[in-house]
Amino acid sequence: MLDKLKVLRIALIIAIGFITLVIAAAIAGQDNLFRFFLDPRVPYQTYTPPAQPDYNDPASWVLTPELKTDPKDTHIFVVTPTTYWGGKDWNTSLDDENSNDRLIREAVPNWAGPFRGAGHVAVPKYRAASLYSFLTTRHDARAARALAYGDVLSAFDKFISAIDSNGPIVLVGVEQGGLHVLGLLQDRFHDQHMRERLAVAYVIDFAVPLDLFETGLKGLRVCKTPQSTQCVVTYNAFAEEDDLEITRFRERSMVWDQKGRLQNTLGRALACVNPVLGAAVNDFAPARLHLGGAAASGLDWGADPAPIPGQTSTQCEEGVLLVEPARSKSLRKKLSLGKRFKPDPFNLFYADLSRDVTNRIIALNFKFEAEGRLAPPFAGTVELRDSPINKTPDSVKNDN
Repeated sequence: MLDKLKVLRIALIIAIGFITLVIAAAIAGQDNLFRFFLDPRVPYQTYTPPAQPDYNDPASWVLTPELKTDPKDTHIFVVTPTTYWGGKDWNTSLDDENSNDRLIREAVPNWAGPFRGAGHVAVPKYRAASLYSFLTTRHDARAARALAYGDVLSAFDKFISAIDSNGPIVLVGVEQGGLHVLGLLQDRFHDQHMRERLAVAYVIDFAVPLDLFETGLKGLRVCKTPQSTQCVVTYNAFAEEDDLEITRFRERSMVWDQKGRLQNTLGRALACVNPVLGAAVNDFAPARLHLGGAAASGLDWGADPAPIPGQTSTQCEEGVLLVEPARSKSLRKKLSLGKRFKPDPFNLFYADLSRDVTNRIIALNFKFEAEGRLAPPFAGTVELRDSPINKTPDSVKNDN
């Protein structure tokens, strides 16, 4: 009897040990498991993308551009983060229910909401690259990002042509949206008249190499002070112990260059603007200066969340924003497979961004009043024709 009990104990210990090993292996390999299930397993060359959005159709927008406004009003163009994880498609279908649910329930309230009080907000739908596309450097993934940017570029051109305004413009791009805003800055704001109108561009949770300001972003700058305009606010927040994530961000992010190619950030210095201080400085900002984060998920457009202040300290260090874990559980990522890759379903700096954008719009309008505006661009070209030269007859010359 004792021998049987001993055997049962040993078997139980072995079983527990085996289960523990399986769980440990699953935890250790969860990222690979996450990638495995999201891989479309179809080459992009043979892939049929979802139907292209028509930006003349209001159905292709979450929030359409405001058409009848004061010409001096501010207009804000928001490019939302990834809402489709992957699996069947490389790019998001505008009809995908889960993606649309995340877009309306999480992305828009948290990332368009902070800017609602600053001007007229427009948010296009677009065939965003799947989350899986950002977990690999394969050609297919690059093609998926290029397709997504093509949609954003078309939506922005429609936005500019639709608004009857010469007032300030604000760009907002979060996570994947940040990549596409970097593309817009290089492709549409090299023109000095467009650049003059840019109050600020927000590139959030995406890398911005400093050397871009010498090439594709020439004429723009990092926002040095809370009153700087025609500049870029950029940050990606990490806890100090997130070594692997910080390394991945610094070395494996990919950004557009001047020729529309995706280039790695390895070895390149990155920009960082502290959203609490509103400045590109390395100063430490204690939690008491934090105006407030919000988990605005589920709120209807026009409903204001109640930001929770004093949640984290902040400091820019070598291109990343180091933060303390938020004190409120609502401002922390919930446990889920692949959670470290997914965009945040909250905005840690909701109130800080609301203040920041207001300050920069006021500063730009003051600059317009104090310094004037550039002369408007020519509406078109004028054709010059050769004019015949009528010489004075010799007889007239002789008479004189």
